[in-house]
Amino acid sequence: MGRPVVGTARCSDYTPTQVGNALETALAPLGGMKAFVAPGQTVFVKVNLLMKAGPDRAVTTHPELARAVVKAAFAAGASSVALGDSPGGRSTPGSAKALFQTSGMAAVCAQEGVRLVLLDDDVVRVPVEGRQLYASFDLGREAVAADVLISLPKLKTHGFMMFTGGVKNLFGCIPGLEKAQFHLKVPDRDDFAEMLLDLMSACHPALTVMDAVVGMEGEGPAGGTPRRVGALLASSDPVALDVVASSIAGFDPMDVYTNRAAMRRGIGPAKADDVEVSGVPWREFLVGDFAHPTRDVSSKLPPALAKWVRKRVSSRPMLAQPAGCTSCRTCADNCPVGAIRMEDGRPRFDYDGCIRCYCCQELCPAQVIGLQTPWIVSAAVRARGGKA
Repeated sequence: MGRPVVGTARCSDYTPTQVGNALETALAPLGGMKAFVAPGQTVFVKVNLLMKAGPDRAVTTHPELARAVVKAAFAAGASSVALGDSPGGRSTPGSAKALFQTSGMAAVCAQEGVRLVLLDDDVVRVPVEGRQLYASFDLGREAVAADVLISLPKLKTHGFMMFTGGVKNLFGCIPGLEKAQFHLKVPDRDDFAEMLLDLMSACHPALTVMDAVVGMEGEGPAGGTPRRVGALLASSDPVALDVVASSIAGFDPMDVYTNRAAMRRGIGPAKADDVEVSGVPWREFLVGDFAHPTRDVSSKLPPALAKWVRKRVSSRPMLAQPAGCTSCRTCADNCPVGAIRMEDGRPRFDYDGCIRCYCCQELCPAQVIGLQTPWIVSAAVRARGGKA
C-alpha cells in the first residue's frame, strides 16, 4: 500500500479565476474531479459554517472555494449538487438564513443552481465500521445519502482539539444541539478525537479540499486572527491532509489529537514527510510563527491525575469584553454541562463544573468570551521564550 497523496497549489487570494485554477492544480495528482464524481451522481458539499460571520473573518469556508468545487462537480457530470452544514449551537429558520447570507453561501448557491441545506432538519442513523467508541451516529441525511460527499474545511486552530481540518469538519454532519452533548459524553480530548475518527468512518468523505488561502491562528475556531497561508490542499484521505496542514501551521502533527489517534489506529501518518505531497512542497507554505492555542499539559498524565491537573492549568473561559456582551444567552444555552448562568445580563462561569470544551467561546456571536491562561502556564510559556 503506497503513501497517501495530498495535492497542493498556491492560491494567494479568492478571485474566482485563481481559486478555480488552484483547485484544478491541487486535484490533478488525484486524477481530477472526475476521479471522485461520475456522470449522473449526486454530490453533497459539506462546508464549515460554524457561526454567522463574513468571509473576511476566516471563520467559515470561503464561498469562492465552494463555487469552484460546485462548478468542478457539475463539469465532471454530477446530476445534482447540494451544499450545507449544521452550525454550532441552536439554529432557527431565521438564524440559518442569516448565516447562509452572511457567509456568502446563499449567493453562490443561487448563482450556481445549488440547493442550500441545513443538516438539522432531516436525520438518519448511520452505522460505523471498525468503531472504537461509537457504533452509530445520527447524521444529516443529505450529507450521507448523496453518492459523493466532498468536505471543505478551513485551516484553523482549535482550543479543544488544537487544530481543526478535514476530520473535525465532519462534526458538522451531526445535527444541531446534539453536537454540544458530545462534549458532555466525551469530555476527554483523546476520546473526543477517537469519536471524530468513528464519525469519519460513518461519513465516508470521498474528497477533502482545504481552504488554506487565509486560515485562522490563535484562539480558533472562531475567536482567532485571520492569517494568510496562500494554499489549497486536496486529498481522498482527511487524516493525511490534516497531518500536512497542521505541519504547515507549525504544529508537531502528533500534538493534534485527531492526528495522534489516527496514528495509534494505524490509519494515519505520523509526520508530513510520510505523505506524498504532489505540487508545491509543504515546507514552502510553512508559517513558522503561526499562533497556537495553549497546549493541554495534562494530556500525557494518568486519567485521574489529568482531570485534577486540567482544572488547574487549562485555560478557562471568561467574559473578556463585558461592554460588548449583548446578553444573547448563546453561551448559557449551549453549555453542555450547564456551567454558565446569566446574572444581570452577563454570563457567570462555574469553573468547578466547566469541562473546558470552550463551546461558549467558540459560539459567542459577539466574540467577547476569551480564554484566561493560568499564571503558572503563562510563566512556563515566558520561560520557554514564548513557546507554549
